[in-house]
Amino acid sequence: MGLPKQLIGLGLLLGGLPIAAAFGQTTPPVRITVNSPNDGPIQADDALTLREAIEIANGTLPVTELSAAEQGQLAPSLDNQTWVGFDLPAEQVTIYLQDLLPPLTASNLIIDGTSQPGYGATRPELPNIPIPVVSLTPAPGAEVFRGITVAGSDITVQGLSLYGFWASSRATLTTPPADIFIARVPPPADSSPDSPAVESFDLQNPESSSPRVVLHRNWLGVTPTGAIPEQRSAFGVSVFNGVDVQVSENLIQHHEGSGVITGYRASGLMLVGNAILGNGVAGMPDAIRLEGNVERAEIINNLICGNDGSGIFMFHPEGSVHIEGNDIRFNGRRFERAALYVMGDGHSIVNNLIGYQPGPGVAIAARPHSERNIIRDNRFSVLDGLTIDLVSRRNASVYSRRHLG
Repeated sequence: MGLPKQLIGLGLLLGGLPIAAAFGQTTPPVRITVNSPNDGPIQADDALTLREAIEIANGTLPVTELSAAEQGQLAPSLDNQTWVGFDLPAEQVTIYLQDLLPPLTASNLIIDGTSQPGYGATRPELPNIPIPVVSLTPAPGAEVFRGITVAGSDITVQGLSLYGFWASSRATLTTPPADIFIARVPPPADSSPDSPAVESFDLQNPESSSPRVVLHRNWLGVTPTGAIPEQRSAFGVSVFNGVDVQVSENLIQHHEGSGVITGYRASGLMLVGNAILGNGVAGMPDAIRLEGNVERAEIINNLICGNDGSGIFMFHPEGSVHIEGNDIRFNGRRFERAALYVMGDGHSIVNNLIGYQPGPGVAIAARPHSERNIIRDNRFSVLDGLTIDLVSRRNASVYSRRHLG
């Protein structure tokens, strides 16, 4: 049997290199179509799974180990980008993961749920965030603590639904579970006594961060029907160690903890046009929690509503954050925190709608000093605390407003 036409074209595109040689440890750009909803061990069969597609993109699964039918799901890329799309059977659009997927390590990679036939329908209240067709969730009885781990650069994940990614308390001691987790060198997968020790985990090296990741129009923590999963995800997006990450026009809902959380480094983070709703019901309660290096971060034009703590909560961040044009209301359902709880210097809070909060609108806490913060042109309504609460110099606790005389 000869090679499929797509692979012949790919060979010509690569200057006549043999396919096996071309797909060595570094895979050239290629278009890959996932046509099987199954998950499990890599095997040559009649369809290509998402796990196999990621392995091909990463260069860890040679094309020579695929069946002829699987090779037929590959085609040349003409734009120097590896593309993973979907053509799943119409009644089998949920991928039930048996275990963690391999981290996305290839550069210039897009995982594109918008390619699945039927994509594009919207709900009236979310016209800019189409309903996904393809879903990723743990298989029944499987504990899978991350949906997608992004460890490379220039990677886009769009048009997917991810929910149910959670871990027992034993595994969360060193590993934050999340629908999407961003770090070039992810923390160890498990903290059990039998786990091997981590000899080197150099976060300070900029090379350990994942730059220019884009998460666009995904539904995180919620099924395509809008239902609350039987098992909620722990967190939505965890930017553990990333630079210039863009999170735009996603629905982030129903998480046990925060919808968006940062870790060691999230400099240049852009949160734009997301709907962040009803998160923090059983753990860290804030919709957006910012820690670590968040220099140049921007939070713009998001709907942040119905979360159990603050809409935006900063805890000893490094760097300044710009917050503009957000609709932040009806938060603090479980904890009476400020709608925006701010620490640090040089933040700007401009032209936001802030209301219906069982606490202050904006609280500026000491760190031990918080200076040069700008609060301008915001609209406040129906607050149980002060509109702007400048907390005393020596107090930076969550409930600092209660200590004012």
